[in-house]
Amino acid sequence: MSTKAFEKINPENTVIELRKLILFNSTHIWDEVVYQLEKATGFDSLHCEQIAMIAHTKGKAVVKSGEDNELEKINLVLKEINLVTSIE
Repeated sequence: MSTKAFEKINPENTVIELRKLILFNSTHIWDEVVYQLEKATGFDSLHCEQIAMIAHTKGKAVVKSGEDNELEKINLVLKEINLVTSIE
């Protein structure tokens, strides 16, 4: 399966590859996952519940697309409670 790379052009007219932070389904308590997503991303609770539901029903969900440094910060907060994630 091929992975599409997303790109954006920054103010210096250089291309930056955008990556995806993926959350995988796990055995965590629902409220813990939603709270940690809110804490990590700053998204509202409805958006976080939608991400959690997609991960629960489909096995994985995209939390956010962006640059590595931005996704790493979010990922560190998600890892505080040992959520299963990857940056692709």
